[in-house]
Amino acid sequence: MANPNRRGQASASVRTGMTGSNVTPWTNTHFVLPYGLQLQQTKNAGDTSVTIPAGINFVYAIAVGGGGGGIIAGSGGAGGVAWGWTLATSSCVVGAGGTNAQGGYTRYGNVIAGGGGVGNQAGIIGGAGGGGSTGVAGAGSTNYWGIPGGAGLAGSVGTKGISGGGAGGGGGTSTNATAGAGGDGISGGGGGRCETTGSGTNTGGNGGNGLVGGGGGNATVSTGTRIGGTGGNGINILTGAQTTGGAGTTGTNTNGGGGGGAGIAGNGTAASGLNGGAGGLGGGGGGQGATASNQTGGAGILYLFY
Repeated sequence: MANPNRRGQASASVRTGMTGSNVTPWTNTHFVLPYGLQLQQTKNAGDTSVTIPAGINFVYAIAVGGGGGGIIAGSGGAGGVAWGWTLATSSCVVGAGGTNAQGGYTRYGNVIAGGGGVGNQAGIIGGAGGGGSTGVAGAGSTNYWGIPGGAGLAGSVGTKGISGGGAGGGGGTSTNATAGAGGDGISGGGGGRCETTGSGTNTGGNGGNGLVGGGGGNATVSTGTRIGGTGGNGINILTGAQTTGGAGTTGTNTNGGGGGGAGIAGNGTAASGLNGGAGGLGGGGGGQGATASNQTGGAGILYLFY
């Protein structure tokens, strides 16, 4: 196959990803997917062995860490995403989604993506922060390529997390409050928890959007209406199609669970009653339950091209 970026004759058109009068844009390509290569292997959580054919010395890997789990302290942040070339190797690590815990990391060669934060804690190596309640939300983390994450927000702020490696949204604590949404980024932060007393309407924060979505925050305590946050949306990294976060639940003096965030390979699940939804395959953040704390983040995934 001809190199699409090779140098041609003087004054000849150049085939490249740039645009202009003398260039032809690439077609059917993606900013993460490697041009001209085929997906050869997909590895899921628990896989540790990789068999690469003889003669293949370099592999292009896309790694996604596991999503953080939703707990009483906050919703889960989305797992980190990393991509690039690495020397071929016979082993890998693919992180599990967190259950009451941070998501696990995914690694092949020197390409590594960390897990999403649990509750109001920070993610690692590109993982997004978990949603906040009355305290500060979890910060997004710097990813494999050095792109910085967003800072967590105080619980009383109730505003959207800073974009980047998505920070979690702050919690809502005033009457008829809406908690902060998770920050949008490569990986979306978890939505904040709303726990105002009284009979007003409490609304949990939505999960942040990105390649991977954060979990939705819950709404609790109020004897009035409780509206759980929706999980953040993601993108199927192979097709470009949107993956969707799960819906939260709504009720009077009940329900209010947050939906699970979308992964890069699957949708988040909807909340059920007081329980949050699970994160989608490929790093989706776990939704926050109004009382239960076992909302699992989506498992990580590893794609190998050569």
